[in-house]
Amino acid sequence: MKKIYLVVLIGFFSAFFLISSCTQKSDKLVIGYVQITPDPVLDIAKASLFQALKDSGYVDGQNITILDKNAQGDLSMIPMILQSFVSQQVDVIVTNSTPCLVAAAQMVKDIPVVFTVAFSPQQVGMKKVPANLYGVYDPLKAGPFVDIIQKCIPGLKKIGLPFNNSEPNASYSAKVFGDEFNKRGIEVINTSVNSSNDIVMAGQYLTQNNIDAMVVAADNTLYLGLNALASVANKAGIPLFVADPMQTFKGAALGYGVNYEKWGYMSGLKVVDILKKRPDKSQNIILIEDMSLIINKKAALKQGLTIPEEIYSAANKIIV
Repeated sequence: MKKIYLVVLIGFFSAFFLISSCTQKSDKLVIGYVQITPDPVLDIAKASLFQALKDSGYVDGQNITILDKNAQGDLSMIPMILQSFVSQQVDVIVTNSTPCLVAAAQMVKDIPVVFTVAFSPQQVGMKKVPANLYGVYDPLKAGPFVDIIQKCIPGLKKIGLPFNNSEPNASYSAKVFGDEFNKRGIEVINTSVNSSNDIVMAGQYLTQNNIDAMVVAADNTLYLGLNALASVANKAGIPLFVADPMQTFKGAALGYGVNYEKWGYMSGLKVVDILKKRPDKSQNIILIEDMSLIINKKAALKQGLTIPEEIYSAANKIIV
């Protein structure tokens, strides 16, 4: 009887220590990273963010663990990914894109959240900013960009503006640009894009409305399939402008907007401050002012766009 009791007791303590060792949190700090979709441009900010961590002494697999997740363009996946981070009690959550930021602000209460490649909470309509939210946002300066477009097309009268109204960033940026064009007496033709499958049809609809140019603002869906929209623009001989300069590599004629490398790096430094337990509460959320102008010379030629010399000389990069 004593032997049986002893065996049971040993088994109990063995199981206890096994469970304890499995549930005990690692000494490494854990970062949960979520990105809305695989995209080379978003990946630039991601790489710069991770580089800021590395430059500050935080190396994945050594003293930190990064749980790198991607929603693959499916908005319904974002809450599931965030919930898994909360369940695993990660130390910091990093979001890349406005939809990921919005979901995290709604769902995550007790873990610091740092966002990159997004608008500010106020820009997307949040009435109250969570105390655990940090990040770097795009001020979306529509005025200077529209100035550039008008210099390229002096007689500009009508713009085509496709956007996905299910993305808060896309709706917000389309409104900002629409208001800026309307203020200058330029007519705006909008069309909805619900998925990348709608892009060609949307582009064809706009080109049939006698537009002078197409503009894509901050829209993950359209940027994901921008090559298709660029093909429509090439065929119709209508210039395509983008508010994300890196999208010119996918066939837009000209792009003006935030520098993604600096954006990601600045966001990474926010993560570092949190990991070192020194966040500046007065500077939770800051804007980025580093802008880039990129011209795709070949795309401009295909789309019938003549770019003035003053715009060429102001460009940060010219793709030939």
